[in-house]
Amino acid sequence: MHDKAAVAEMPRLAITEPAEAESFAPFWLVSSEAAPEEIQALAHKVFGRVPAGEDIRAGAALPFAARSMLTTRPDIGLMSCFSPVTPWIWPARRSEQESRYILVRPSDGRCVIEQAGRRVSLRARDAAVVDLAGETRFTLVELGRIDLIALDPARLPALAQLATDELMLAIPRGNRGLQVLAHYGALLLRGLFPLNSMPLRDLAIGHVHDLVGVMLADRSAPLAAATPRRGGRLAAIKADIETRLERRELSIDLIAGLYGVTPRAIQKAFGAEGRTFSDYVLERRLERAWLKLMSAEDDAITISGVAFEVGFGDLSYFNRSFRKRFGCSPSQVLAG
Repeated sequence: MHDKAAVAEMPRLAITEPAEAESFAPFWLVSSEAAPEEIQALAHKVFGRVPAGEDIRAGAALPFAARSMLTTRPDIGLMSCFSPVTPWIWPARRSEQESRYILVRPSDGRCVIEQAGRRVSLRARDAAVVDLAGETRFTLVELGRIDLIALDPARLPALAQLATDELMLAIPRGNRGLQVLAHYGALLLRGLFPLNSMPLRDLAIGHVHDLVGVMLADRSAPLAAATPRRGGRLAAIKADIETRLERRELSIDLIAGLYGVTPRAIQKAFGAEGRTFSDYVLERRLERAWLKLMSAEDDAITISGVAFEVGFGDLSYFNRSFRKRFGCSPSQVLAG
């Protein structure tokens, strides 16, 4: 879970559609801080209805009544919901003609989805495509974050061709298309691509749907012999580190706890590459900072802001490490 300070620093939901020139960026919506008009706007967009009266309350508009949600502005259909409640029922769409497809992917724990007598159970990082035309019940077990992608049938004709029994099937975490989709979605949600024009955003949305199409076309996991067990585990660890880089409390103990292994086992996995866990985290944070500075188009961006966004808690250490890694200072990269 992201810390409250980081949440407070990120921009909140804009109710009106942004101008085309507005920079693409991630933003947080915190349920306890949401105004009634924000809840109404988001609920209409997500659920196809506007809550009224006592339904206008903190969390009413967030899927799974989550405490907070990370998405993008302008919206491209991606969202990560943090601290969801269980069980939670996604209301049916009012019009039977208005299908609302979503891709659901729990990041940890387990997610059980039930709809019209059908049931599917997802492990951490598995996924499923669900048609929300009917009321759908979600039961979440030890789950802190669940990722969603709103899918447009017009962009993915394969959705309309799927029979009812072909939906709500677990896509294993090892599925090639799902693995690429997870990494690509994480990069988009963290604003690491400068999608500052309508054509670029349209391309990104198209890429997401293309990857979902690849995922649906090949529902098998890679053959066990294709990736050594140790290499596959390390790749998964790196993916989990990537989604937590901005958290200053990111540590080897935290990652070891996610996998139910000792910190020594994590260190040994990185040792096979000739580096330590700390070396890898530092390298990825510096590379993310470099990308943010290189793609900055806002004069208000600051070196300290970038340092804290990528997980550094000490500005002097960030400047020293950056110069050692790239041979120049952060301010030189920002100016150049």
